Amino acid sequence: MPSLNSTVFHAYTYGTAFWYTLRGLCRVYDPAMVVGWFRPPSQLNLMPNDLELYNVKTDGWCLVTLGLILLAFTGAIPAKAPSAVNTHPAAREARTTTSVAGLVVAATVFHHVATGIGAYQHYKLESHYNTAMAIGVWGNVWLAFTGVLTLAVLRMEGGGEPVQGLAKKLK
Repeated sequence: MPSLNSTVFHAYTYGTAFWYTLRGLCRVYDPAMVVGWFRPPSQLNLMPNDLELYNVKTDGWCLVTLGLILLAFTGAIPAKAPSAVNTHPAAREARTTTSVAGLVVAATVFHHVATGIGAYQHYKLESHYNTAMAIGVWGNVWLAFTGVLTLAVLRMEGGGEPVQGLAKKLK
């Protein structure tokens, strides 16, 4: 039975990994298109140069890698099958996994805030505004908010309680 901590944590982790991977694959698949997204409207007629294409494609692979690392380091995809018996060392390992997961979530919240601020620098200027900037700003605002919520739930008392039990209490 999944706990509230587990449910909120996995929703945030998979959502963030999907966001990073989607952004990364767009950059890898068509870096010229992505360069065009981030150009101010007055510069749309310029062709991307080799350095821009290289940076965008490299950034894409970094984002895909970050998504995979997020899933691996947080234990969202278990590396081994859970034991049938909840022994004391396993309980200690679960606490360690939760603390590592919290650190990774905090790092991704930092990333969402930083990239959101970067996108906002274009979003706020009429000469630089485009749809990609709006998606970047509001996507990062949402993910930063859900990350902070996830950190709060991971530290909450009773977060290990099954979700079905909490649902019954709310009825």
